[in-house]
Amino acid sequence: MIDRRAALSFLLTLPFATSASAQSYPDRSIRMVVPFAPGGITDVSARLIAQLMSISMKQSVVIENRSGGGGTIGATAVARAEPDGYTLLVSTSATNAILPAMYEKLDYDPIKSFLPIARISSAPYLLVVNADIPVKTARELADYVKAHPKFAFAAPTGTPPHILAFVFKEMTGVDFTVALYKGGGPAMTDLLGNQVQAIFQATTIILPLLSDKRVRILGIAAQERSPLLPDVPTLAEQGFPLLIADSWNGLGAPAGTSADIVRRLNHEVNEALKSAELKATYAKLGITANIVSPAEFGVFIREEAVRWDALVKASKLPKVR
Repeated sequence: MIDRRAALSFLLTLPFATSASAQSYPDRSIRMVVPFAPGGITDVSARLIAQLMSISMKQSVVIENRSGGGGTIGATAVARAEPDGYTLLVSTSATNAILPAMYEKLDYDPIKSFLPIARISSAPYLLVVNADIPVKTARELADYVKAHPKFAFAAPTGTPPHILAFVFKEMTGVDFTVALYKGGGPAMTDLLGNQVQAIFQATTIILPLLSDKRVRILGIAAQERSPLLPDVPTLAEQGFPLLIADSWNGLGAPAGTSADIVRRLNHEVNEALKSAELKATYAKLGITANIVSPAEFGVFIREEAVRWDALVKASKLPKVR
């Protein structure tokens, strides 16, 4: 027979046990999963924030790159992890907005599988070519591609550059190869080596390369020109109104993670974003810090899912089965 008093006593301890667990968090290393290869915008942004969080939380925040499947492998791994706050996902437009529009079926639900923690940062995309390509505008690029059918864009699978390349193809009516990569780092290596000739890439990655003149910017995929690049016209100015996109990232936790832990992580991310050190680094790279609550980040993700669904349809890409 069940001892009712003992059972009641046990149940009454549960809220206090949860609270105690949250109060002692973190008591070991936190793993932050980047679902792409090292060297891209998501990886760079995650490492910057992880360094500051490691200091403030007095525990190491370790970046783990789990690339493949356009981000699905890393995202699925986090969705299946213990909801204890020690395995987190670096959420992106790819994992939480684009892939649901591209794939007929995913091994995770971009909304139900994760709790939004914090939105970290965003940076506009640039249309960039290898400096050996003799064009200066997006229209000139379209004309050049018509005369050079072996032309290739680089794009990490399932990311904004992937979709933007196909939207550009549809809007110009020209044909070219879209070479798919596991991350922005390997894609940039091949662009600099002229193995591929063009890419949509974030300011974060391109700005440090401008001094050695190996790349040329043709336009910015933003509503307005960047103060860091005042002479670079928007792609909308050049007749491509659909080519507007930011590279954004944030932090998510497996569904079921304690609300106290989510609040703690949100506080830590937002405090890191306020630091003078990070602000100075972001300013040089054209990155905008996005300080929001978990609820506000959740609303943003839902809005992005609707927006990217429309862009995926405009790209005419078939569903991945």
